[in-house]
Amino acid sequence: MKSLTNSFFFIVALLTIFSCSKSQTSTSIDSLTVQKFEEIVKNNKDAIILDVRTPEEYSEGHISGAVNIDYMNEGFEQEIAKLNKSMTYLVYCKSGVRQDKASTRMKELGFENVHLLDGGITRWQQDGKPVEN
Repeated sequence: MKSLTNSFFFIVALLTIFSCSKSQTSTSIDSLTVQKFEEIVKNNKDAIILDVRTPEEYSEGHISGAVNIDYMNEGFEQEIAKLNKSMTYLVYCKSGVRQDKASTRMKELGFENVHLLDGGITRWQQDGKPVEN
């Protein structure tokens, strides 16, 4: 009987762990390959490309059509608060750290569709994709 009780608690614990991890996944932010990111840019004309690097980095080269809102600027939150939360946002930085933080904050503020460029603009350029100054 004790073995049956232990098995029951073990199964309940596993179900709890899996159900918690599943709910976290549903609120996670998609990290897209360069190809998938580019596909959304081409096929969703309403998608907004958001570059969260500094203005200096942005001026050195950015994805065509990208809007620059510097995550490191203390006014970042006020700037993104002005954006339409129901639009699709494609967010990138240099390699991924700032885009992760920026997109997490956007989700906390109620943005519905936020996607990241896996590897940031560094990966974009490594894959031979164009940037503009």
